[in-house]
Amino acid sequence: MIKPINQVVTFIKEARDELKKVTWPERDEITSNTIVVIVAVVVVSVFLWVVDTSLTTLMKAVMY
Repeated sequence: MIKPINQVVTFIKEARDELKKVTWPERDEITSNTIVVIVAVVVVSVFLWVVDTSLTTLMKAVMY
């Protein structure tokens, strides 16, 4: 019963040690990356909307 608890404690200690080694990004980098992601999502969304609308119009023209 004690062995699984020791494994969990060891895992948590090792995870904490690894997180101390991480180089965390600066606020400016996070902000610029977030803007890039938002712009990319908007561009892809508009593209998919245009393709969907075009294909829907084409299918309606063919079907009727």
